Amino acid sequence: MSAAPSNTAAFASESTGNPAAPPPAEDSVQDGGDAIDTFSSYVPTALPQCIVDVLLSGKSCIDTISNKDVTTTASQEAQEIIELSDTEDDSSVLEIIVHDVNDTTKKSANNSHDATTKTTYDTISNAQETEISPLNTIVQSHTSPAVESALLSSVSAPPVPNAAAEVVLPLVQEGKLSPLQAEGVCLAVNRFRRVFTASNNNNAGGVRAGFFIGDGAGIGKGRQISGTILDALSRNHGRGRHLWLSVSRELVQDAKRDLSDIGCHVDVHDGAEVLDQMSGGKKAKGLGAGASLGKGVLFITYSLLVSGKRVEDIIHWLANTGSVIGKTAEKDRERTQLEKSYSGCIVFDEAHKAKNLEQDTRTAKLVLALQERLPNARVLYCSATGVSDIKHMVYATRLGLWGSGNPLYPTFDTFNRALSKRGVGAQEMLALEMKRKGIFLARTLSWDGAEFHTMEVRLSQQQIAMYDGAAPLNPTVRWWSNVKGELDSATTLVGTPKLLWRAYWSAHQRFFKEMCICSKVDEVVSQAKQYLESDNHAIVIGLQSTGESGMETALEELAESLAAKTGKKAQQIDFEEINLAGLVSTCSSIMANFVRNHFPVATPPADPIKIPPIPPNGFASEADRIEFARLSDLSERIKNEPPPPPLPQLVKKRNQLLESILDLSLPPNPLDELIDRLGGADNVAEMTGRSGRILRRRNGKYKYVKRFGGPSKQKSFALSAPVSREDEQDRLNIVEKRKFMEGKKSVAIISDAASTGISLHSDKRCQSGHKRRVHFTIEAADKAIQQLGRSHRSGQTTAPIYKMVVTELGGERRFASAVSKRMASMGALTKGDRRAASGSDLSEFDIDSTFGKRALARTCNALLEQPHSTPARNTNDILDKFIALAESADPKMKSDDDKRALALTVASKSLNEIGMASGDRTVKKFLNRIAGLDVARQNLIFSLFMATLDDVVSDAKATGEFEGSVEDIRGRVTLKGKPEVIAMDTSCAATTELTRLVLDRGISFDCMIQTIIQDQSDNEDSKDDRVKSNEEVDEEGQHCKSGFYLSRRKIAGRYLVMFAKRKNELEDAIESDLIDPLKLMIITRPNTGKNPCEMASEEMRFKYKLLLSVDEIKNLLRTANSNDSLSGEEKKSDAEELPSEIEDSIRLIREKWGATVADLWDDAYDNSNYKDHHDGLAPRISEVGLITGAVLHILPSLEKAVQFLPPSQRALRVMRAEISDSGERIVGIKYPTTTAALERLMLGMKAVADARQGSLDVPSFVDETLPPVDNKSKNWATAERKTMKSFFGAKAQPSKSSACIENSSIALTKRKEPGSSLMTPSLSAKKQKSNSGVAKANSSITSFFGKKD
Repeated sequence: MSAAPSNTAAFASESTGNPAAPPPAEDSVQDGGDAIDTFSSYVPTALPQCIVDVLLSGKSCIDTISNKDVTTTASQEAQEIIELSDTEDDSSVLEIIVHDVNDTTKKSANNSHDATTKTTYDTISNAQETEISPLNTIVQSHTSPAVESALLSSVSAPPVPNAAAEVVLPLVQEGKLSPLQAEGVCLAVNRFRRVFTASNNNNAGGVRAGFFIGDGAGIGKGRQISGTILDALSRNHGRGRHLWLSVSRELVQDAKRDLSDIGCHVDVHDGAEVLDQMSGGKKAKGLGAGASLGKGVLFITYSLLVSGKRVEDIIHWLANTGSVIGKTAEKDRERTQLEKSYSGCIVFDEAHKAKNLEQDTRTAKLVLALQERLPNARVLYCSATGVSDIKHMVYATRLGLWGSGNPLYPTFDTFNRALSKRGVGAQEMLALEMKRKGIFLARTLSWDGAEFHTMEVRLSQQQIAMYDGAAPLNPTVRWWSNVKGELDSATTLVGTPKLLWRAYWSAHQRFFKEMCICSKVDEVVSQAKQYLESDNHAIVIGLQSTGESGMETALEELAESLAAKTGKKAQQIDFEEINLAGLVSTCSSIMANFVRNHFPVATPPADPIKIPPIPPNGFASEADRIEFARLSDLSERIKNEPPPPPLPQLVKKRNQLLESILDLSLPPNPLDELIDRLGGADNVAEMTGRSGRILRRRNGKYKYVKRFGGPSKQKSFALSAPVSREDEQDRLNIVEKRKFMEGKKSVAIISDAASTGISLHSDKRCQSGHKRRVHFTIEAADKAIQQLGRSHRSGQTTAPIYKMVVTELGGERRFASAVSKRMASMGALTKGDRRAASGSDLSEFDIDSTFGKRALARTCNALLEQPHSTPARNTNDILDKFIALAESADPKMKSDDDKRALALTVASKSLNEIGMASGDRTVKKFLNRIAGLDVARQNLIFSLFMATLDDVVSDAKATGEFEGSVEDIRGRVTLKGKPEVIAMDTSCAATTELTRLVLDRGISFDCMIQTIIQDQSDNEDSKDDRVKSNEEVDEEGQHCKSGFYLSRRKIAGRYLVMFAKRKNELEDAIESDLIDPLKLMIITRPNTGKNPCEMASEEMRFKYKLLLSVDEIKNLLRTANSNDSLSGEEKKSDAEELPSEIEDSIRLIREKWGATVADLWDDAYDNSNYKDHHDGLAPRISEVGLITGAVLHILPSLEKAVQFLPPSQRALRVMRAEISDSGERIVGIKYPTTTAALERLMLGMKAVADARQGSLDVPSFVDETLPPVDNKSKNWATAERKTMKSFFGAKAQPSKSSACIENSSIALTKRKEPGSSLMTPSLSAKKQKSNSGVAKANSSITSFFGKKD
């Protein structure tokens, strides 16, 4: 496969003065690399030196939260233990072995960390890793192993001064924060020092910077939030008032627990009650309206934020603007000044809830309004998925990436446009820069021990017939086609109502999505029951939706039918009174709801007249007044006109369609069916957002049962009663969660609406902790990945088993392959590294991209134009497979080319049938609509589309257009000179540098053999039994063998040798014909290493012949090993055996295939050791330039500069290199090092600077000095408040379930200001004296007063 010349060729041509580069060779490739495919163990590199010193020296080893004493004896001076209680596991202990540390090392490190100049913290050039502290090899960062993506581990967060750790240090000493959590708090505190001073913001006093915690589940975001709030309280920021927003009211208990666990005992006000008091609500009188709400933390939900005028109440409480009475201009200025001076914390927990500003949601608007009204507030964003898409970061205005913090991007739109068109590489580059600037952290628990499986649901012939419409009882596909035809007929009579076809395709999509989910229930139930039989497993099933709306529609129909029989009104019949024959089908409800509400039976009414508003200054003339009156009168007459009468024939047709639904045998609601078949409500814990469900009674009959709320006639009166349906739902889900964790229920089903904040892992503190979790993911969506953290958290006894359940419908297998790889990478989406541990570049699975749109356009144009043509190369296998299926139904079909032409005709008609022949063609629309085709045609069209996408991506790689994700530069890398500073980012004072690297891309024959052996040994257990089956598949000519190949003809005067490996091994693919329709092979050459462009098997057979297969190599080595074992020689240890085994293996292979393979490879490797083409070979040696450090500020200049470069050099790819000699890692944007390219870049930067009129030359920020800790404020915040129990010295007997669900004591007495006390000094002294003795066991309130049971 021909490709464009590499950057090296262009560099050599220009530097030597040659008029043109050599012609491209078959083996010419772009300088690329392997996807960064691993996680790295996380080590805190930004901890203040004072914390490092304490952890290393073990100065203060204080009791942990779990009250476990640690004693140090004289013999233990060289080895001490610091206990760190886990975020969610009080029994987990972190042991730190402390060794002697060189004092000079600590001294020099201390000097470097104590620097406090404002430019130090962001100035880290070249993205180089900071010097590794002795802490890294001694201290574990967290109670459970934590990791981050290997890409983010390539850069370090800036060091933090000791002053930022003044409050955090004692918490680390006492084991209340792990080093990993302490690093997050210290970075946030240090980041809050920065104030952006650019003149393009509405706040003349500046805007304070914010911080983003992107940690995954189990790291302890709650502890880090609490630590940040405690620091703000101790420094008297915000006058002791802070705001915490989250998604659920029940999470207020978690907030109280997290604050209490770190020793912060301030009031946590329930926002629903506090704001009700402030606004004079119904509870105000009973709770004491007008009473001082005092200081503390106000906890509210996003749903409460958008209700009424809560924002004003919140700001009044935070900034104390309610104390300013009056509406004069002077009073307004005073209130505005109070708002601008507020400096407390605003925490947006689960901040992604505010991401939809582009959809104009009220939540997003109010989140922005809070930040704008309180510009000096310390804003902390927390979300594990907050940076998954650049366009969803619009709420994070305080990060300094646009607006006042970055003059280069005045608005979010300019920032979004600049990065979105760069693809996933820009997203990863953004994550790198955010970490380097010290504004973002993203850690997650290690997934070691977790198992990931793709569970394929093979559809039976009955299910396929049911789906396709071949079964007379269930013609679903035919039903929708029939409805479409009837709609066309109806619209010719009465016209087309607005949004008719949008409603049709929406219902069409939801129906087939539900059908796809229903088809998985049987297999999920079967496997779940097998796991439950062992009594060593607990089941977790993840869904995205519950189908409640469809169920309610069906119940409303039944209520209307029952009302007609009984003479009652439908509204008078409670759903719980209806006797049901079985579970309700939500698929049926979707059909009926569409026909009833959208099938046209009459002419659409006339559109209402738009009446212009009355001008504020009155009408300009009498004619304007008369026209206004005429339009008003006309509008009123149109409004009062009776609706057009329905046409009888259309009413009859609508009724026939409704009756036809009753003839279909459709599956029931999958959620209700799962509950019913897995033991009912007694065995299944449902944690969803729906209010009711259908359950089987003991008498075998089915009834609708409300999950919460009771009948509508029933009223509840109590101050403790939930204030909304959302609160009621949350509390029920918490009860269900407790029963599951206690082992009373063995199955848990969670939906997207209720999965936030719920822990379902095998917690060692719970009665079900010994049961390993088996987590089934039924819907293949990115949201499903977010649910996986519910069953994998710190403090678990065993890691879970994950099963991605997929079918062969609608291309779901291809999507599931991508999602399952992301499951294996766990968190790559949110961490800026989209591959992590998957071993594959997932950007190729991102089909809704620029290349996906291009592939769809090519597919539609080729199939819809006359004559039909194949949209991709090498599609004969796809067409032949469809023909084989069709022939089984119609043996009279013609042969060969006529058959393939007929298959293309079928594909063309199918695109017309699903409405893709005209209109807006989007990938999302295409994927949704092909679900309405029968299984065979779905697979045909989807396979053609994917083959076209493979061609598009392959062509883009060959031309250098494909940017993809961040790659590791392969080969031996050396530095060429010192990095050159080319710019400085005034938004953070960080430099931008050009680093020149010399790359040797070649791979020797010995290294190639070693790689082959290593690959085989890694998967030996799974592949040994498949060798024979692989050979059988190869004999069928379906997929080329992995092995060494030689070109069939001479290319540039010589035969070319290479190694080809299957991209998707048989055992790794669900269905190789759909996952990899072209049977792609990954190419490695002796002179250019691994080629980023794959080659299809059909093309490879045409161009190359097999010299030596991997199977032959394995057989040779297996025979040699067998002979060695029979010789009776004593085995050596693994460490001694591996090198010698590899050397022996290479020697055996060279002896047997030296002349046919090894010599050819060696010749190509040796004769390509040049910077230019030599002897018909592309060069091994090339020069690569990386722009490192701060790069976002010069991105517009880079984009302009590359437009003048050759097409092969226009891609701005983010790459990582590891210097071979030192191991130093460098991450940056690849850019040519030619003189012309660099001149273009300098001109581009000058043009951008001139356009900004010098605003880019002046620093746009100021770093304030950290205020000292106020002891009075700190003592007040950390002083434990008295409750009724603690006042009387009573202790409650802990219940068995107390370990499973966290309960926080609610203070019943009013909290006092610092220095106040509930007791007089004499009473306090007496109480301390009485408490100094031994406490009575099991004392309680009743025993305190001398009562007995």
